[in-house]
Amino acid sequence: MGGDRISEDAIVFAGGALDRAPQVRADAGALDAALRDPAARAVAVGPAGAHRKLLPLRPDDHAGALFLGLAPEGPRFAVERDDVELTGLRELTASLPAGALGVVAYAAALANWARATRFCGRCGEPTEPAEAGHVRVCANGHQHHPRTDPVVIMLVTSGDVVLMGRQASWPEGRYSALAGFVEPGESLEAAVAREVAEEAGVEVTDVRYVASQPWPFPVSLMLGFQATYAGGDPAPRDAELQDVRWFCRDEVAAAAREDVAWEDAGGAGRLRLPPRSAIARVLVERWLGAPAG
Repeated sequence: MGGDRISEDAIVFAGGALDRAPQVRADAGALDAALRDPAARAVAVGPAGAHRKLLPLRPDDHAGALFLGLAPEGPRFAVERDDVELTGLRELTASLPAGALGVVAYAAALANWARATRFCGRCGEPTEPAEAGHVRVCANGHQHHPRTDPVVIMLVTSGDVVLMGRQASWPEGRYSALAGFVEPGESLEAAVAREVAEEAGVEVTDVRYVASQPWPFPVSLMLGFQATYAGGDPAPRDAELQDVRWFCRDEVAAAAREDVAWEDAGGAGRLRLPPRSAIARVLVERWLGAPAG
């Protein structure tokens, strides 16, 4: 594999570069001006997903609006709304361009965090937003900042074969790269090796970072790696996986030519890859595009 950089626009939820303008968050006057700007628009979000289109801000949105940043067209916010149709974020990946999806993912993740941080984790008191929603503070002055949960996802390869696993709840034939949360005090490379060993009983070496993907389900960051097989017989080693096995390049390439929805099963003996919205698919496609052997 080479070290060529993958464009953010090629990874779902990773596009949508905004000037996050932290100076506006801390300046009450600048924030008020952004809220009142006629060009200001908001991503309407809720537990069910997000609205497909940006909406003008209403006066009653101002108190709870989360400032996202500045786009060339004007300020951008996230607001919780229950009076508009919300679409699941996975469904939106099929209809919105990369830039819009990136902003939607940012809005949803920030709103998810705010929703989960309504009470202080240190004293239990209610929290209130500060710095345009990027901080929450309780009456005792305890501050909470947005959290992102790091997850390593790794494609283990050995020459012209690749190791993938499946969970029992997935559609028949669906396999994906192995993945798991990074634990406290653990490097990313160590997390890759540990998760592969825990899930599949395999040792790896030459762990290489490839790309990352914001994953707002609810507030994760997927960190994509490729690793080289170093030993062990692959088999499910914990309750997460139903099966883990090697697939040859020709079989994976054939599956990659059929882009089907996540819920579509492959049928007995037929491999189905992750959808193109997942970074696991990016890892697989990148491996397929490398020279064989």
